[in-house]
Amino acid sequence: MKPVWMPGDLEVPMRLFGRIKAKDLARISLPLVPGVLTQNLVGIAAGVLISLVWFFWKPYGRPLDGHVFHTARWLIGKRQLEKKADSSDSLTGEVEENAFRTGEGGLGTVIRIEPTNLDLKTGAEQGAVHNLYQEFIETVNYPVQIHSRQKRLDLDKYLDHLESCESSSELLKTDYVEFCEEFENQELTLTQHYIVVHVEQDGLSFLQEKYSEYLGDGVKSENDEALRSELDSRCREVLEALNTSDLNAERLTDTQLTQFTSAEKHTTPNPSPQWTTQGGQYRKTIQLDEYPSKIDLAWPVQLLRIRGMVDTVQVIEPCNTSKAVKKLNRVAEKLNAEIDSLLAGGHRGTNKLESLLEDANQFLNLLAEKEAHPVEYSAYLTVHHPKKERAGQTFEKVCNRLDTLRFEYSQPVLRTDQAYKTSSPLYRNPLNHSLLVPSSSAAAGFPFATQNTEDTGIIYGADTYSGNPVLLNRFNWSSHSMARMGAVGSGKSYAAKIELLRSALIYQDLKIIVVDPKQEYKHLIQSLGGNVETLEETTDYSLDNQATCLSVSERGQSENVELLTDAVEQVYSSVSQDQERTLVLVDEARILLNDEDGRRVLNQFVLEGRDTNTAITLITQNASHFTHSREGREILDNMPGKIFMRHDRVPESVVDYFNLSQREKQELYELRTGTESPYSEALLHVSGRIKTRLRVESTPQEHAVIQGGEQA
Repeated sequence: MKPVWMPGDLEVPMRLFGRIKAKDLARISLPLVPGVLTQNLVGIAAGVLISLVWFFWKPYGRPLDGHVFHTARWLIGKRQLEKKADSSDSLTGEVEENAFRTGEGGLGTVIRIEPTNLDLKTGAEQGAVHNLYQEFIETVNYPVQIHSRQKRLDLDKYLDHLESCESSSELLKTDYVEFCEEFENQELTLTQHYIVVHVEQDGLSFLQEKYSEYLGDGVKSENDEALRSELDSRCREVLEALNTSDLNAERLTDTQLTQFTSAEKHTTPNPSPQWTTQGGQYRKTIQLDEYPSKIDLAWPVQLLRIRGMVDTVQVIEPCNTSKAVKKLNRVAEKLNAEIDSLLAGGHRGTNKLESLLEDANQFLNLLAEKEAHPVEYSAYLTVHHPKKERAGQTFEKVCNRLDTLRFEYSQPVLRTDQAYKTSSPLYRNPLNHSLLVPSSSAAAGFPFATQNTEDTGIIYGADTYSGNPVLLNRFNWSSHSMARMGAVGSGKSYAAKIELLRSALIYQDLKIIVVDPKQEYKHLIQSLGGNVETLEETTDYSLDNQATCLSVSERGQSENVELLTDAVEQVYSSVSQDQERTLVLVDEARILLNDEDGRRVLNQFVLEGRDTNTAITLITQNASHFTHSREGREILDNMPGKIFMRHDRVPESVVDYFNLSQREKQELYELRTGTESPYSEALLHVSGRIKTRLRVESTPQEHAVIQGGEQA
């Protein structure tokens, strides 16, 4: 990923001798006062011991006086949370007109973000995404929260549907059920991304609402309308900034908002000093204190890919540029003075201070050149699981990953009531553990780079980045058609046969028709109980069976072009007679794509396929077979799904048409094939839904049917 510069913590306190803070000096001196005043040696000795313990012992990175303060504050905060949860008249979380009532009495809304795949982009393309996100951060002049929430991948409904499906082969069905259960047993996760926007009342509005019973409901209604108007304006601004070719943003409706906020509204949080138990989930939070000087773009994704459930919250609040410049100048002056003082005293340990001084100057240069805006940036990670032990294991994995990435972090011990609110969309950020950073650095936290799939259809493979199954239902797409492209031996036909077997199992009453110029699908169709017809001139083919294979009598004959064209025309005519769900596969589509009549027939068929509830799959040896002609490109334009297996060559026409990154082009040469490994790989593009790299595997019974023609 593209590296991004991140400054250190520029909140630099004054230190005595470059070592001791003013508060530490008080911690050392106060315990000594009684002994010194009474001139009691025992008192002085005890004071020295207490001073040393107070100064050096900092459990969880916090001095003892801090723990005393937060213990008292935590007990009060815990009671307030319990009281609010038990209160039947609490309006927090109430949803109306696409907005919810916040814990502070304001209004909030939620925008869901559909992610992109940065792994398949070049450095330049990643830079463009980074710039887009930075521009969004600089556009908003109000705080925004970016929530990435994970839940366990739940295939229970899918498995229930699968169990209810009638199948001609219980063995094939049982194998596929076990294949799905393997994913279920891995406790994989799904990630959803949201941007939460709040509008809070000003002081006058708060007082007016509090005393509305004396001032009249009209005042309260006017304040509410003003809040909604401002919230709608902010929401439109966010949507306009993030609805791009790479991302898709959508505001949640009332029903979706109610579901989104229900956990916080309807469950009582039970904070302990280190944990929060809520809705049957044990939760533990980490706050990030400082970042490495060079940080990868989309660094949260590395933590979201940890096996276990991890939520992230990033809070970005704009700052006044002139105030930030004054603050940075003061920091630079303070650092210069401290460095000079240490050097004058013969000390040489100034590397940390000099690094911070360099950060402050670089930050000032960015602001002077107007290459970034100053923002207050904070980030939090929360692990959660129904079992405390499993949550603890995930917590250790997160800490290990943070150590590897050289992040500095801490636990908000005795601040779990505030951690609960910070991780909730209903509240602002009471932890408020922020750093002053340029917008370019905050934009490195771009989290919208995970991939999710659908909850119906068939499993096309496993996402190589997350391990999650890629579940897609072609009949839910705007057009149901797909192109499969790959060199000889890449595994494209094998993968297509897997799709046929699983489709026959999942889609009840599905009709399957295969146009087979290479005599590769006859045994598979017969194993499904279908019939095979030989392509001949002046023949009307019977396409009434649930599975039909139209195959040539002999491979490689020149007259096969006319036979294949006629066969596709007959299939097109047949499926146009009704709305029966049909899957049509045309192998070796290059034969038709290289013929004018063939291209015309395919183009018309694909164009009207959705209207007849027909999903068409065209298989060819290279993507250039489509891109070399106008009709071929039109066919692709109407195919949302594209699956690329390994290619021997990737012409520039292919790169240009598919807008492939250099990374993707290189991967087309490197994708694994089933002949060299236990699985094959593919790049999967589905317009507006998913773009990722797949690992394609069959079940043992699927393999037996495909390879040996065994009865399915």
